[in-house]
Amino acid sequence: RLCQPVVLLQSLVVSHEVLSLLGASSAYVGMSETSNDFTHRLSGIVRDGFLAMGLALGQDLKLFDALAEVSSEENPATAKQVAEKSSMKERYIKEWLCLMACNDIIEVDQAGERFWIRKERVAEITGPDMNPMFVFQQHLPMIGKVYPALAEVMKIDGPLGLNNDVFGNFHERMASFSEARHKKHLISDYLPLTGMKEKLEKGGIHVLDVGCGRGVQTAEFAKHFPKSYFTGIDISLDAVAGANKRRDEANEGLENLSFVRMNAQDLKHEWTGKFDWITMFDACHDQTRPDLSLKEVYRVLKPGGLFSMVEVDGTGNVYKDKETDYSKFIYGISLFHCLPVGSDGEGAFALGAAWGRDRALKLLRDSGFTKVEVVATPFFWSNVLYMCYKEQNKE
Repeated sequence: RLCQPVVLLQSLVVSHEVLSLLGASSAYVGMSETSNDFTHRLSGIVRDGFLAMGLALGQDLKLFDALAEVSSEENPATAKQVAEKSSMKERYIKEWLCLMACNDIIEVDQAGERFWIRKERVAEITGPDMNPMFVFQQHLPMIGKVYPALAEVMKIDGPLGLNNDVFGNFHERMASFSEARHKKHLISDYLPLTGMKEKLEKGGIHVLDVGCGRGVQTAEFAKHFPKSYFTGIDISLDAVAGANKRRDEANEGLENLSFVRMNAQDLKHEWTGKFDWITMFDACHDQTRPDLSLKEVYRVLKPGGLFSMVEVDGTGNVYKDKETDYSKFIYGISLFHCLPVGSDGEGAFALGAAWGRDRALKLLRDSGFTKVEVVATPFFWSNVLYMCYKEQNKE
């Protein structure tokens, strides 16, 4: 059982060293790579796989927080101090600290007994503003659990795909990642690109988020623009229940925000032409029939309204995609999550995360959008924004 997540991590782990080895020079990985070079690269992949599991463990058990609280460069902490702070077994904490120190995630003194996090890294691995890719490490053990199921799906006589439910706490993990990745850029960087800020401030407009998950983005907008109305929908009961729980626990009085369980392929009939703005964040490529949901989006959008879709950027051509620093991450998460989820049904499009701009543009235009703009989003790593306008004279 232990080998399954490690094998998985060889495909999924993204770290600075892996990116350097695999992405810095395609020539290195080409014909000039010797057997020794290849062995060294494989060793690095396995090494970083164990590191990623250790990072996830540290987050789940709040070990980084404990270390940050009891140590500093001036006063490093022993394994015993960290264990007592986190209510863990000292011997295991010592081994975990050693793994983190060997990988230069944390610091260790010359005696090998006292540890600390350097000041400039504390905020990246603890607290509310953690590095998004640090947060994503939590996905890996979760995805590793479905390794046997995915192996069956890939067989010619196996199931078509996997339901999101088999991933367990996927929506909880995804909410943490979305919060780290999107939240701080939504109002300052993303919103100005849409041209919707003035309308939201004026109030009275209706906004729909399709595939809202636990509602990170929707709730952030609702908090900033109390005069407008926000609705998030998701096909997952767990996601919607989690979104409502997050809203209630935040206790921010968001009366302008609601979450509803609904299939995006079959939106309410009475919603036709209702929404001034519709958003979607990384939620199109996971759908089995995105064409049907996009046609529904077009139907419920007001004439003159805007549909803004944030999606994975790519060309649809792996030869070109492999030149980007995020392609290994995208194809990895696609194989182990996006593709099987998006293949789980007869007639599924099976897009995968790396479906590419051309296919996205075709789907959007086939859904009725005649004016589509592609906008770069450097603040959303690996994403691109599709701005889709419904003409005033269209039904």
